[in-house]
Amino acid sequence: MPRFSNHRVVAVIAVLVLLTAACQKRPESTSAGPTTTAPTTTIDTPPETGGWIGGEPPWVGDDPVRSGETEGAGASLAADYAGDTGDVAAPTPSPEIVGGGNGPLTGGSVDDNEDLGAYLDYRERIIGLGIAFRELDPSGRVVIAVTGDNGLPVSGAEVVIQGDPTTTTLLTTADGTVLFHPVALAAGPGPYLVTVEGETVSAGPGDTVSLTLPRPGGVEGPVALDIMFLLDVTGSMDDEIAQLKATVSNVAARIGELPGSPDVRFGMTVYRDEQDSFLTRTFDLTDDIAAFDRALGEVVAAGGGDYPEALDEALTEVLSAPSWRDPATTVQLVFLIADAPPHVDRQVPVPYTDSMIDASRRGIRILPVASSGTDDQAEFVFRQLAQFTGGRFVFLTYGAGGRATGESTDISDLDYEELALDDLIVRQVAEELAALTGDPTVVPPTTAT
Repeated sequence: MPRFSNHRVVAVIAVLVLLTAACQKRPESTSAGPTTTAPTTTIDTPPETGGWIGGEPPWVGDDPVRSGETEGAGASLAADYAGDTGDVAAPTPSPEIVGGGNGPLTGGSVDDNEDLGAYLDYRERIIGLGIAFRELDPSGRVVIAVTGDNGLPVSGAEVVIQGDPTTTTLLTTADGTVLFHPVALAAGPGPYLVTVEGETVSAGPGDTVSLTLPRPGGVEGPVALDIMFLLDVTGSMDDEIAQLKATVSNVAARIGELPGSPDVRFGMTVYRDEQDSFLTRTFDLTDDIAAFDRALGEVVAAGGGDYPEALDEALTEVLSAPSWRDPATTVQLVFLIADAPPHVDRQVPVPYTDSMIDASRRGIRILPVASSGTDDQAEFVFRQLAQFTGGRFVFLTYGAGGRATGESTDISDLDYEELALDDLIVRQVAEELAALTGDPTVVPPTTAT
């Protein structure tokens, strides 16, 4: 059966380091973008296997920096609002957010697949408020769990789902599950024939089904793990980038020392927006942590002249540019660290909804982390990405300073466990490994705050 534990918290290597404030941005009105139901790209492995693909980005250029934001200076929340007009007051940052904090930063997370009905209610409320997003209907979701004859999950298995008129192929994630969304994939009303390696079961909309294969699940030897950071590097993210630089090598070392000695590679796709000195650029996946650390040290947050950013284009880049290993044998994660939604007001070659479908077909989980400044539109888009690909939505919490969610969120203080973030990163990666090995001792403890 699928594992949707309330204690399963997103392992975002960058998130523990968000010890200072994300400079809030004032949202602008947008109109709804186009509806899409199928991906439009074919992913090929690029010939380059290290360093910046296409060259290092021009970090500082003639970017249209918004009044109040500075390039690489760690602007505060109040400074970010200094150039705004209208009736939006600048927020007062709490001591836990700005200046290094008075203790460990905490975060909360929710898994919208644990209670899909509540998520669909939230979705309808967002639609009723007129908040713009790209449509991809998750209703009728079917959960399919694949295990081996030893009771362990089968990761990277090809799941073929035959509907009318379409047939969909998805790959299982580390816990042996896939999420099939028949409405989004135009699969018809059902029933659906689900086949994995010759084993077949029937499913209808909203069902949860299991298949057991006549071979072992789990893995032997080190687990291959590809981790991509998807980083908004516009001016308001300067504090997060600065803290990420200071700690990522230590966290990477802890992950490498987990039981089973996972074979870990790290990479990053950075993005800004149109009219900035660059739109997207990717540092390829590598097992050379020192090289990755050096590249991260060169990152500068700047630009981003308006509230939305080029998230559509960035998702396309992070899925297509890196040299991802074989998904049948590799756990693949994308950690999105951002505080703003995409430009749903403009036409793009590959909308983010196509990237959601592409990721789910390849067994890649997208794990968003919302920083301060996240509004209703950004929260909803981040939760779309997480729900569709089987991840969790993570948001920073600041005690009396609030949390990084929109004003219309349905998340209450009782909906999530608030934990210190310095352990959560390693914990989530460890849980991915534990699912495959069947060894609960792989998962390190976390301490509630």
